Amino acid sequence: MKNRFFENLSAGSFSILLHAALLALIIVGVQFQTTKYISAPPKVDIVQATAMDEADVLAEMARQQEIEDEKRQQEIDRQAEIDEKLQQSKDELELKKQQMLEQQKQAELEQQQRELEAEQKQQEIEELKEQRKLEEEKKLKVEQERKVEEERKLKAEQERIAEEERKQIIAEERRVEEEKKRLAEADRKAEEARKLEAEQKRKAEEDRKRKAEEERKAEEARKIKAEQDRKAEEARKIKAEKDARDAEAKRQMQEMLDAEEQDRENQRVQAGAKNHGSIIEQRIRRYWNEPAGKSKDLITTVRVSFIPGGDVKSVKIIKSSGDPIFDRSVENAIYKAAPMPWPTDPKVAAALKQITFNFSPK
Repeated sequence: MKNRFFENLSAGSFSILLHAALLALIIVGVQFQTTKYISAPPKVDIVQATAMDEADVLAEMARQQEIEDEKRQQEIDRQAEIDEKLQQSKDELELKKQQMLEQQKQAELEQQQRELEAEQKQQEIEELKEQRKLEEEKKLKVEQERKVEEERKLKAEQERIAEEERKQIIAEERRVEEEKKRLAEADRKAEEARKLEAEQKRKAEEDRKRKAEEERKAEEARKIKAEQDRKAEEARKIKAEKDARDAEAKRQMQEMLDAEEQDRENQRVQAGAKNHGSIIEQRIRRYWNEPAGKSKDLITTVRVSFIPGGDVKSVKIIKSSGDPIFDRSVENAIYKAAPMPWPTDPKVAAALKQITFNFSPK
């Protein structure tokens, strides 16, 4: 049964990792495609290959989802079987207690034997509860490891995207520098040709052409500077958008991790308080002396307040059974059972400062 549990955990973890991988591929595909439209249009084929990989991952994810659903159903069936055994043990314990009530006039040795059997059944119930608690703790540990792995992969993907964008900016700057050199070389050659032609023309025409050439160069320089400014602004916007995406992704991831951690802690404390409350109720029942001649249908609702360490601070009957003698017998049993077994976990202990439960002879 334990092997099947670990197999289910493995299958669930693998499916979750596939989901994370798909999400990463989609984010990379969208960002990579957007970047190419800005700086390198000829590499569209890479986006198409990414889309094909996403389709394959979707198909694999669907197949793994079916496997995961089947194994999840097996786990539900297994949990139901454990619950059935737990209920069966409780029913057997109840039957033993009824037999003890019906046979109170039998020999003292037989009564001690029945009490021993009841304690053994209770021990079986506690062992089953402990088994379920251990399984839940294993699930939580596997989930924590999965979250750490997802965060590591997300960070690696962000670093890869940043490196690609840095390389694109460097390549664009290199291209602009080469264009400037080419224009400068073209201007130099044009100037040499103009000087050769100017030697055969009049001085006035030479002055006019020189002035026109200076105006043309000024216009070209203005255009080159405007183009450089435009590309620099585009690079700045790309970096700003990337920084904003990275900051938002990090914030969302941290919020998700904090919320999940708080949920796990609340569930752990609630489960610990419920389990320890049951232990306290069982201890009270062991110290209870049933008044003679009382109905088995009596029920009283009791609220018990504790001080740190398990000593009883106060006992209050919230809803009386209608029989004062029965109510007092329950109060006496609570005080006799003190101090109660007390949890070492401070959060669970804080949740047990006060408990309310129904008490009946059944």
